[in-house]
Formats: sequence, structure tokens, C-alpha cells
Amino acid sequence: MSRLKKQMRLDGRKSKRNVLIVGLLTTALLAGTLLTTGTVGLMSTVDAATSTSGAGTTASALTKFKDIKGHWAQATIVKAYDKNLISGYQDGTFRPNAKITRGEYAALLSRATSLEKVQGENPFADLKGHWSESAVTQLVGQGFINTNDYPKGFNPNAELTRYEMMKWIANGLIKSGTSFQDAFDDTQNTLLPTPEVNRGTIRAEQIPYLALVRGTGIVGGFEDGALKPADPTTRAEVSAILLRYMDVEGTDAGKYSDLNEMREVGTTGTNLTTVSNYKYIKGSFAVIVNTEYTLKNNVGVVKYHRFIVVDTRGSKPKGLYASLFINKLAKHETDRFVTFTEMTFTSKNENADLMTLYRSNENIALPIQSLVDTTFGKDRGFTTISHDNSVPFEKNSPMRFWSSHTLDKKGGYLIKNDAGIKVQIYN
Repeated sequence: MSRLKKQMRLDGRKSKRNVLIVGLLTTALLAGTLLTTGTVGLMSTVDAATSTSGAGTTASALTKFKDIKGHWAQATIVKAYDKNLISGYQDGTFRPNAKITRGEYAALLSRATSLEKVQGENPFADLKGHWSESAVTQLVGQGFINTNDYPKGFNPNAELTRYEMMKWIANGLIKSGTSFQDAFDDTQNTLLPTPEVNRGTIRAEQIPYLALVRGTGIVGGFEDGALKPADPTTRAEVSAILLRYMDVEGTDAGKYSDLNEMREVGTTGTNLTTVSNYKYIKGSFAVIVNTEYTLKNNVGVVKYHRFIVVDTRGSKPKGLYASLFINKLAKHETDRFVTFTEMTFTSKNENADLMTLYRSNENIALPIQSLVDTTFGKDRGFTTISHDNSVPFEKNSPMRFWSSHTLDKKGGYLIKNDAGIKVQIYN
């Protein structure tokens, strides 16, 4: 055999041996990666290998996740996958109904936001070395996560509550533009469109955070409008909510009609000018909120707290609070504005009845009476009085409740208090 042929055989054997060695090293490195990172829910080791953008991603998402077909969030999951927000598990599932942890949510939110990245120091001792450490630290630096909310540690593997989910993105909205900070300030004392505010399951300090995400449509609530802040949340829900958040972040808070209603209620006690065509001719509802008005003949004293309006001029009630207050419209409530007033009444008589109170009240836009649909109102947690006054007012005993009435489609009204302040509305 010639020297040239022998050299060629030797070179070929060396090449095959080098390929084998490289292959073994690559396998070992991949195995090491899988052992050290493992599967961590939405941020699994599948991310780097399968989360790609561009043509074909949508189709591969539908075929990749064998457990999303027919799920209510199927299209949402596909879209979130296409945007590189989410990934699945190594067994080919997405597990849309599985609960999500704080660490997993932090990883996704850190991808979803367009805010400038600020990578500070990790403030949580229990987060050191955790796979989500970088994402959580980023969100702390950007203002999404308040370290004071976790004085005993971040606990990244704990199930995320819906309130945490909503508060983090509300903080993100505030950081994305001053208009959201203004909206946050305006909704400190607003009425959330959920029956939970009457049941004591939402704390006062939670209200403006929930108002931001509900008012912008990022979170829509459940069938009865409930926000369920203490409940855990799922991978499918988070996928949908983060996609909506991406559309809202950095926009102008003033463009969201539901949020505008809550802002007016928070600052004035009513949504009158936001949802109706009534305008103030004199004063505003804000100047008589929580002030006293004495009925004629000193029958009793009223304080008005809130005055909520629903537009019923069309085929369907309109306004943020329609589903909270109205189940089915009574005939006399159609083609006008239905109003709901929260008030405190203190009787000065031993046995004041509703007819006496009605006749003694000159603020006819805000009558002292029950909710039209008392059954539905009580089901939603509203305190009201009975139609037949079967529970009479006790003398000198304040009673806080809701009443309902209507404003004409075209008209004008005068409201006054004991200080001589007058409010006129007209359309």
C-alpha cells in the first residue's frame, strides 16, 4: 500500500474518532443541563429548543400541545406561544389548568413587558440560586414587585394568587405612564363592579390596583363579576392576561371607558357625566357627598355616599355597573337612566314609613326607598330596605343602604343639602 493511502486511512480514523468524542461531550453537556435546570412549569428546558418565532410557529404550537385542543384558551395559548411568552412540558403537554407559581409568573412577565430593563441586586435570600432569580430581580428593579409585600421571603415556588398577578401588572401600568398613576390615585375610593366589595373579601388598599386591571379590560372578572383575588390562577388564565397587558402597557389611561367610570366614582361619588348625557349646571355631586340633608318637618337626616347611573336607553343596559345592579329591567326602568344611591338615613321619628319619607324628601332624584329588584340586590350583597317597610327605621339609629330610582331621558334635577349647597343637573 502506498504511503499516501496509509496516511488517508489514518486521517479518516482520526476524523471519526473526533466526531465521536464531540458527540459524547455534547450529550454529556445536555444531560448536565437537564439535571441542573429540570422542568419548571412555563419556563421549562423546552423553552430554548422549541420557542421560536416566525413562520410555522402557530402550526407547531397546535400540534405540540396535545392537551389544548377545544380548551377555552386554545387560541390564546397559540398566540402566547407565537410571541415566545410560554412553552410546554417535555411530555408534549401545556397543562392549561395547572396552577402557576410566583417564579413562573415572574419569568413570563419579565418577557412580556417592554419597560426598560433594570437589573439590580436580588433582595430575597430564599431566591438565591433559584432558576427565576434573574426574572424576579428584574421585576423588582422595574417596579412590578414591591419587596415590602414579601417580608418573610419571596417563596418562588408558592402558588400565585390572582391578587398578586393583578397587583404586579397594575404596578407595571403605573411605571409605563403617568396617566396610569393618575388613574390609580383617582380610584382610591371607587366602587369596584364586583359583588365582593359588599362581602368583605376585598380590602380597601387592594381597590385601586384591581381598578386599573379591571378598568382597562386586562382582567374581566368571572360570570358574576367576581375578581376572586385570594384564589390561585392557572397557566391558561395567565397567558390570556399577559397578552392583554402587553396591549395596554404604555397607552393612555384616559382611553378606557370602564376605568373612566371608576375614576369619576372615586373622585366625585358618581359616574353621572361619564355614562349619561346629563351635565352639571351648578356644582357637582362631589360637593354634597357625606354631607347632611334634613327632610321636611325634621322627619330624618340623609347622607349621600354614591350615586351610580346605568344607561338603559337602548336594547341592553350600558355602563360598567350594569351587570352589578341589574338582572332584568322593570318596565318603568327602560329607555331612561336607572340610578342607584348609597345613603345613610337617620330617622327622627319613632315609626317613619316609606311614604312619609318619600313625601318629605325634596331631592327627588335621590329618593329614600328600596332597590327595585331587592332579591337580586341582596344576592349581590347590597343592603337595602323592604318595599313594604316591614323593618321600620329606629329613631336616631343610622342605617346605610342602597336605593334605586330613574332619571328621565330628558330633564333636569336639583339636589341640595343643609349647608345651602345646590347641585343642578340637566340634559
